Amino acid sequence: MSLDQQRAELGRLGFRIVADSSDRIVATARRFHWDCVFTWISYIVLVRRVEDLVVPQIDADRDEMQRTAGSIDPSALPRGLQKGTALLTVYVADRVAPAAQELLARKPAVRFASFYVPAALDQSTALTHFVRDTPMWGAIYYGKFRYLIQRLLVQRKSGSSWPLSPFGATLKVLLILMTVASVAIILSARR
Repeated sequence: MSLDQQRAELGRLGFRIVADSSDRIVATARRFHWDCVFTWISYIVLVRRVEDLVVPQIDADRDEMQRTAGSIDPSALPRGLQKGTALLTVYVADRVAPAAQELLARKPAVRFASFYVPAALDQSTALTHFVRDTPMWGAIYYGKFRYLIQRLLVQRKSGSSWPLSPFGATLKVLLILMTVASVAIILSARR
């Protein structure tokens, strides 16, 4: 099986493919998510076609992605505050080893303004494996990560749009209200 579906889906989602072969695609996109407290996210996605997915392969790809993310990231903004990086590795595998399934379902390590989220489609069982829980750190983003993973691993209608982050939108409204209240207090104190 080729990666034609994933390549086409990345194009529909506005990703720029920076490396492409029959069994490996690297793509990047930068998106502004107003509902995530006005944050820019630089997405770097590695899609791989493998026969047997094992933990050492996932670890090696994570290490490679983290080393090369700085040169692939299209954003000149420094990481942190209102800019983050999401590294996603998406595997289309003939088989996913049980230890790899456990790793894919585990919450990733916490890193400042950076996320690493691996996922896989096991073609022998037609099951997808990825983190389904929402970690507290970065909770406003995980709906977006899962959306992207599902678009790449599961046949979906191309017309669906990026999901809204209810928690992030609520935080944004609270920040706006706090800012307005602070300005009102400062202006009233000057009178």
